[in-house]
Amino acid sequence: MNLYEAIFVRKSVRKYGMDKLDQTVIDHIMNFADSIPMIFDDIKVRLELVQLADLKHFQPGILTVKAPYYLVLYSTKEPGYLLNAGNMMEQIALYITARGLGTCYIGSLNLKDKVLEEEEYEQVIALAFGEGEYEVYRQNDKAKRLPLKSIAVFKEEVDKNVRTIVSAARLAPSGMNSQPWRMVVYNNRIHLFCKKNIFMKNVMKEAGLIDMGICLAHLLIAAEEMWLDARPVTISNISSQSFKKNDYIISVKMS
Repeated sequence: MNLYEAIFVRKSVRKYGMDKLDQTVIDHIMNFADSIPMIFDDIKVRLELVQLADLKHFQPGILTVKAPYYLVLYSTKEPGYLLNAGNMMEQIALYITARGLGTCYIGSLNLKDKVLEEEEYEQVIALAFGEGEYEVYRQNDKAKRLPLKSIAVFKEEVDKNVRTIVSAARLAPSGMNSQPWRMVVYNNRIHLFCKKNIFMKNVMKEAGLIDMGICLAHLLIAAEEMWLDARPVTISNISSQSFKKNDYIISVKMS
């Protein structure tokens, strides 16, 4: 199974066996994570692997899960760092899924005993993973997602590959299953917007940008599967505009 195939079967797994994974599996995950390029070159990222046994202040609750491993992403706070974090962590989640393991996003992890020496880094997101206690895959049609017509506007007739790419983006996970992404689709480009919510506080806005990065990962992975050269770009004449219902995030150009 590759990353693209994992998009259609991944689900959030909240119950895990506590057995340790083979070190070779851990090494493969960390090596893959290290190979992911940043969306923006000036962003620095640190990934820390944490085992449950190392957490002295772990408190299970509705916003976290008890798992044998956690991958914690730290980032410098450069423009676009939340989008970058979501894009990066979703690729890792899909890679882990493709290896038959379960994953679940958690907003943050209490690491009072583990402080990075570099003060410039901020903990952004964490991913729980390990051997799932139950089935770690779901059927594609069981995903609770908005219909395509609710999230994408097709400005012209697009070929099957582009429609497949948008369908893959539709399956991206999001906090509280909010699905904030909205897309304006052409045959050679997709403009990605985030739905505005006047009730969102700052924390929720940040979570929305991470969700947009996750959606972006699905777009880029699907484009690569379709043998298309796709790259994320910011288009100035769109970013300079103000939109009533959505915020412009980024575009994906394809060729």
